[in-house]
Amino acid sequence: MGRMIGIDLGTTNSLATYIDDNGKIQFVKNEYGNILIPSVVGIDENGDIIVGELAKERRMRNSGETASNFKRKMGTSARIKIKDRVFDAQMLSSIVLKHLKENAERQLNEKIDRAIISVPAYFNDKQRKDTKIAAELAGITVERLINEPTAAALSLGSHILDRNLKFLVLDLGGGTFDVTLLETFENIMEVISISGDTMLGGEDFTTKICEIFLRNIQKSVLDLSRDERIKLYTKADRVKKLISIKDVEIEMEIVEKNYKTEITQKEFREAVKPLLVKIKNAIDKALQDGNTNAHEIEKVILVGGGVKLGIIEEFVEKYFNKMRGENTYLDNMNFVDGKKLVSIVQNPDTVVAYGVGVTVGMKERNKAFKERILTDVCPFTLGIEVIGQRFAPIISRNATVPTSRAEFFSTTEDNQTVIRIAIYQGESLNIAENLFLGDFEINVPRNLAGRENVEVRFTYDINGILEAEVTALSTGEKRNKLIINGEMSEEEKNERIKILEELKIQSENQYKDKLLIERANRIFSEIVNMEIRNRISTYLDKYSLIVRTGDKISIQKAKKEFTNFLDKIDPEMNDLGIDDILLDINENEDKENMEEDELEFWN
Repeated sequence: MGRMIGIDLGTTNSLATYIDDNGKIQFVKNEYGNILIPSVVGIDENGDIIVGELAKERRMRNSGETASNFKRKMGTSARIKIKDRVFDAQMLSSIVLKHLKENAERQLNEKIDRAIISVPAYFNDKQRKDTKIAAELAGITVERLINEPTAAALSLGSHILDRNLKFLVLDLGGGTFDVTLLETFENIMEVISISGDTMLGGEDFTTKICEIFLRNIQKSVLDLSRDERIKLYTKADRVKKLISIKDVEIEMEIVEKNYKTEITQKEFREAVKPLLVKIKNAIDKALQDGNTNAHEIEKVILVGGGVKLGIIEEFVEKYFNKMRGENTYLDNMNFVDGKKLVSIVQNPDTVVAYGVGVTVGMKERNKAFKERILTDVCPFTLGIEVIGQRFAPIISRNATVPTSRAEFFSTTEDNQTVIRIAIYQGESLNIAENLFLGDFEINVPRNLAGRENVEVRFTYDINGILEAEVTALSTGEKRNKLIINGEMSEEEKNERIKILEELKIQSENQYKDKLLIERANRIFSEIVNMEIRNRISTYLDKYSLIVRTGDKISIQKAKKEFTNFLDKIDPEMNDLGIDDILLDINENEDKENMEEDELEFWN
C-alpha cells in the first residue's frame, strides 16, 4: 500500500500536503518549487498535454488551447473543447490530480495511491461522485471527501479549537462559496449547518470589473476575440487585488486599438452588490438552519483566495453589526477577547489544504495530531418521489451524520403489486427540480389502495454513502440499494483510464525549457508599451541563441538574467505603473553594469 496525501482540488489553484517523519504537515511542490498549482490544462503545439503553470502562461495568447474553471462544471454533462479534443470536467480534474500525485511521488520518492480530498460543502451528490471518479482515474483511492470549510476549521490553532466556541467559517474560493456554522467543546468539533453557492466565487468579482471596463469604453464582450477576453479577464483579476484600497486603471489593445479607462471603487462597489446579496443570503440560511442568532456568533473566519478582497471583510463586519443592532463600524461588541469578530486567516489560499493534511494525520492516527472528534452534516435533503411527482424528505439537510431515519409510505392504487423507490436529493417540493440518485423496487401483496405499507429507511455516513432500505410490513420482505459517491462500472473506468494513458503529458524537463519563453510571450501580449516590448524581444532573441549552443553554464546564466528581467516587468508580480517599471529597470541595469565594471577592474 502506498502513501496517503491530502488534496485541495480548487477552481483556480490546487494544492497537496503530506505528513513528514516528524509529524509535521508539508506542502507538495511542483517542478518549479511552487505549492500553488494553477488548475489549468492545455494542449501545446505538439499535441502534448500541459498542466499548471505552463498551461496558465499559454492561456493568455492561446485561449482555445487551454481550459480552466472546470470545477464549476463538475456534476454536469458539459463538454469542454481544447483544440480538437473534447473533455468533461471529470477528466480534466483527473489530469490535475494526476499531476499533483506525480509531484508528490517525485518529492517523496514513494508511491502515492490514497488521498483525502476536499470539496465545497455545498457540492451535491453528483459533484462529489465526479470528484471521486476523477481521483480514481488518476490512480488515487479516495479515503474520504471532506468539506472545504470543515478542513479550514481543522487548520485553526488551539486558541480557537480548544475553547467552547460557536463560530462561522466563510470560504470564498475562486469559483465556489461556502458558509459553515460550527461549535467546539471538549475536543469535539461539530458542524451545525452549512450553506453556500457553487456558482459564486472570486472569479465573479473579476467578471464585474470586466463589465465595468467594457461599459466605460462602450464595447460589448461580443466585440472581443476569445484571446482578448482572456487578456481582459487576467488584467481585471490583477487590479481586483487593489481596488479595495484605491481606484485602478486598465489598459489594453482591442483590434489593434489601445483603450485605457479608470475603474473607481464606487463603480466596483455598485457592480458587486448582487454578489454581496448572495453572500448575505447564504449566511442567513446557515444561521437559520442552525437555529442560531447572530449574537451567538463569537468568531467569523474568512478563508479562500477570494476573501483577500477588502470589500468581503468589510461587508461581513457590517452584516454582523447590523444583525446585532450596532450602529458604529467598530462598536465594542464587535470584539471577542479584544479581537475583531471577523478575521482573515493568515494564509487563506493554503488553509484548506493544511486542514486536509490535519485530517490525514487524524486518519492515520499520527501521534503528532491531537485526537478530536469531528462531526459533519448532510449537505442536502434526501428523500423519495411520491404521488403527484412530489418530493418526500427522509433525511433533512444539515442533519448530523452518520444518521439513520425512516418514514412510512402506502400503496396508491387498488391491486398494486410493486412499489418503486426513486431516491432524490434537493430542496424543492417539485421532484423534477431535485437530483435523481437511483431507484429500486419491492413487491407487495395485491390489496386495496392504502392497505399495503412499507418502511423506507435512509442511512447516511460521513463519507457520503447512502443506504436506502425498504421493508414491506405485511410480508417482512426487504430490499436495499447503496448509493456511493464515485460508483462506476469497471468497464467504464477501464475505458476512461485507457483514454488518459493515451494522452501524452509533457515531461518535467520539457516544462522547464518552455515556461520562461511562454512567460515572456504572455507579458509581451499584456504590455502595450513599445520600449518594454522591444526589451522583451531582445532578451528573447538572446536567450534563444544561447539555448541553441547547448552550453549548460551559459544557458543557466542567461535563464537567471532573463528571469530577473521578467520579474521586474511582470504585471502578475508587481503593481507599478509603466513609468515606475522603466525607472526601476534602468536603475537596476545601471547598478548591475557598475558591479560588472568593478569586478572587471579588480580582476
